[in-house]
Amino acid sequence: MRGPDEDPSAAEPGAPAAGAAEPGAPAAGAAEPAGAAPRAAASQPAGSRLRRLGRWIKEYYCTIDVRTLGLFRLVLGFLLAADCLRHWAEASWAYSNDGVLTNHYHLFHPSSGYNFSIYHAFSSTAEVHVAFALSLFCFLCFFIGWRTRLFSILSFLLVTSRDNRLLMIENGGYVVVNLITCWAMFMPTGRRFSVDALIRSYRERQERTAADLAERSRPAWAERPYVSGIVLLAILNLATIYYFNVVNKSGLVWRRGETVHYVLHLDRMITGLSVLMREHVPLWAMRGLTWAVLMVEALLVTWILSPHGRRVTRALAMGAMWALHGSFGVMMRLGPFSWFLIGWSFLLPTAQHWDMLERWYRRRAAPRVVVYDGDSPLAFALMRFLVRLDLLELLRFEEARAEAAEGEAPRPPLLVVREASDVPRGRVFEGAAAVREIVRALPGGRFAWPFVWVLTLGAPGALLGLAARRRDALARFFGLARAPRPRPAQAGVPSPLSEKVARGGVIAREALIAYLGICAVSQALNENKSVPAFLKHPQPKFMQATIVYPRLLQGWGMFAPNPIAEDGSISVDAITVDGRHVDPFTGLPPDLDLTDARGLGLGQIRQDYFNRIRLDRNKPFRRPGLQDYLLKYHVRTGRPEDEIVAFDVYWVKDQCPPPGERTPYQNEAIPIMSYRRPGYRPRPGLPPLPPALKEASAGN
Repeated sequence: MRGPDEDPSAAEPGAPAAGAAEPGAPAAGAAEPAGAAPRAAASQPAGSRLRRLGRWIKEYYCTIDVRTLGLFRLVLGFLLAADCLRHWAEASWAYSNDGVLTNHYHLFHPSSGYNFSIYHAFSSTAEVHVAFALSLFCFLCFFIGWRTRLFSILSFLLVTSRDNRLLMIENGGYVVVNLITCWAMFMPTGRRFSVDALIRSYRERQERTAADLAERSRPAWAERPYVSGIVLLAILNLATIYYFNVVNKSGLVWRRGETVHYVLHLDRMITGLSVLMREHVPLWAMRGLTWAVLMVEALLVTWILSPHGRRVTRALAMGAMWALHGSFGVMMRLGPFSWFLIGWSFLLPTAQHWDMLERWYRRRAAPRVVVYDGDSPLAFALMRFLVRLDLLELLRFEEARAEAAEGEAPRPPLLVVREASDVPRGRVFEGAAAVREIVRALPGGRFAWPFVWVLTLGAPGALLGLAARRRDALARFFGLARAPRPRPAQAGVPSPLSEKVARGGVIAREALIAYLGICAVSQALNENKSVPAFLKHPQPKFMQATIVYPRLLQGWGMFAPNPIAEDGSISVDAITVDGRHVDPFTGLPPDLDLTDARGLGLGQIRQDYFNRIRLDRNKPFRRPGLQDYLLKYHVRTGRPEDEIVAFDVYWVKDQCPPPGERTPYQNEAIPIMSYRRPGYRPRPGLPPLPPALKEASAGN
């Protein structure tokens, strides 16, 4: 029977092999029967070429090692959880009704034509905290691989809902998160390195003796590569990101090599490291870095897609992506963009890389023999667990039993470890040393041992000793039993109906993937400026809904065609009831001069919100959203004297210095919103409120 994840085009059992003649067909080279019509000499070679092309695409672009998928899930799950924590820290002002956009206002004034968010169901700050806690739980379940398929779908629903809740903070990084989480839904990322794989292994292999522990055959589902169109779609999408990031950067500033200079002077988005760099790195070096970025992005397209020498090209692609985006991540506050593209790179390793890694680790790891208490159910349960972690088969397991003697025989240790050598007096490890040797023999254990030491509070030996003394009580508590149980009967041959249902499920999955691929191509053609006009086309409503609801956009071109030459941020001049001037976003006096800034220290969420709320198209979200948030300043601080009676919101901007200079110029404060409390009379001794400012445009 073919598994539900196998390619539907795979040959059925009993079907003729590729290139073999059908039953009853004339053998190759046999003469045509007399009077027979001549063969269609052109059509058969054409069909053969198409089949060869299909097999070639399937082998090089549609097949992926399940170990790669397991590693990819671990990285993606970790990034999703970390990004959830980043947004959770801003939940009060960004996602609750105490913030800048209430859920009921957004429901009746959506940011886009197709908008859906689970977060609209959560109103107060406390409720939003519950929503983020549930989201974090889902991401962590996906990370460990428990009910992986379910939590991969929930993760996609949650990240797209969070994006739709406040679209003003969306950038290309959010789209990367949506895309990579969407493609992960269609992949069996729980086959390896997961709780699901561990549970399935326990169900299929029920060891009862030491001989059973020595039997190390692996099931087909843990070894068989995964074949699907989603692999092709994910790899092509990754290459597309870099392709358009290169061709869309066609401006004069890029060609002159001045982009890095301008980017380092965008105080609203840079880190302190960028400030040091712009003050000490000469212009010629910045030019070299600018051209290096373009060169690396162009090379990444060829390295990712190259079918030849993938052992080298895929490794080069991963290294280049880590270096490129790692630099972006520590130099600029871009949100998830850099880190999730690094996560995407973990789809690139092939079986060759895993084999090389295994050989490399085997040369550095030492095989060990674990001698365990053969009469202890707890010890045997630990050995069953270690067998499933020992993927390199560097551990061997032996029983130790108490020898019969007069009186009560002392029980052997719960476990000890000795060197796997023929020398009778090899070293023996006990306590913490035994735990250390076991961990180091496992895949990646040499690097994981410090984390194990921390998780055990620096006392792995003491914990092992405690478990040894209470081995029987722990065995009873966990319901462990050594009584042999009959093995479950092997499932019979599946019925033809179940095979057809499984095959139909695979076909439906691949059809949905093909449709999503068509949507992605259509959106890439329409959204990228470098695509010729004759390729632009109207999209059907259902296709627009498919793309926009989950925000599966395809416009790529950071700092394209030229980088931003104008820096800016929001500054609020608010007057409190006791006459003080304060910026409610910082709690400090308002700063209307950007030219002396050395980085504003704004996180991605806040700086992107500032950059979008200034635009005229977002005026509907200033009142009541931003206005109500500012007027609640005294509620957030808990100080009645912080009550605001008037404020002016400015878009403060300046021009980045020209290449070769370091001082910004042309500072300007543009009022975009002004408020005065109706009928307010100042306290005695305080001046009257200044007149409201005329609001101006700070961009469209």
